[in-house]
Amino acid sequence: MPRTLSNLPELLAAHGAALGVVEVREAGLLGRVRQTGFAWTRQPGVASLAANRAWFAVARDNPDVVAIIAPAAVAARESAPGKAVIVCDPADALYHFLHARQSLDGQAGEPDIDASAMVDASAVLRGTVRIEAGARIGPRVVLDGPLLVGRDARIDAGAVVGCDGLYVKQVLGERLHMPHLGGVEIGAGAHVHAGAVVVRSAVRGESTRIGAGAHVGVLSNIGHDVDVGAAATISSNCVVAGRARIGARAWIGASASISNMVRIGDDAQVRIGAVVIQDVADGAEVSGNFALPHARNMKRHLRDSRHDA
Repeated sequence: MPRTLSNLPELLAAHGAALGVVEVREAGLLGRVRQTGFAWTRQPGVASLAANRAWFAVARDNPDVVAIIAPAAVAARESAPGKAVIVCDPADALYHFLHARQSLDGQAGEPDIDASAMVDASAVLRGTVRIEAGARIGPRVVLDGPLLVGRDARIDAGAVVGCDGLYVKQVLGERLHMPHLGGVEIGAGAHVHAGAVVVRSAVRGESTRIGAGAHVGVLSNIGHDVDVGAAATISSNCVVAGRARIGARAWIGASASISNMVRIGDDAQVRIGAVVIQDVADGAEVSGNFALPHARNMKRHLRDSRHDA
């Protein structure tokens, strides 16, 4: 059976002092906690980190969040009726301690492959993997559940879908890898090209998503909890960091990097090699490091070229 946080009261009793817990409000609610999650996670029984007042408000308004883990400076100014509040400094250390106490629950099942799907004999399928009609899985592909590969989707040679990503934290003096506990959904008609990597969600019950008809290019890396919109194009050798959002029909040029939690709007274009650290509006076009509107970058480039000549 997968490990959950049903024993949270016992964990806090045993380790709370060492982790900096100074107060627990509504401690009687802790027995309802089942898992860690983001402030917006919609899964039953979430314990969420609220490192600032904005995230505290999101967690407070989320009916699925049972317990909020917050630093003293935030908890002193906020309240959350009907929820447990664990006041802790540093709050993120407790959150990651609890996250690491859980285990993935998508590895116990068996692959479910539609009769019309084509799966190369060298592909590796582990756990709860559903491959729908007409999908094609190429040689040496690795698929780790929980994973859904939609109708007519294609995953080419050597791609890895559903693996853990980089999530390392220092907890109680020990450098720990944080498990990724969720899954991946590949939409109908999507295409994951050769050597690409799609990391599963960090949160149990949630998924990294590649939308219908989207393409993920050769050797690109899609981080945990990324949402790639329908018909979007991620060109070769791109990096899309965790929790970023790529809008429908957006185009990301080769070797571009998208920072975590950034939103790329619908129909936006990110030019080749760009490094994007802030949101890009619907239909906008950006380029450069750090990325700015493409027209502005081109004017600056032409001006500098004339000056150098």
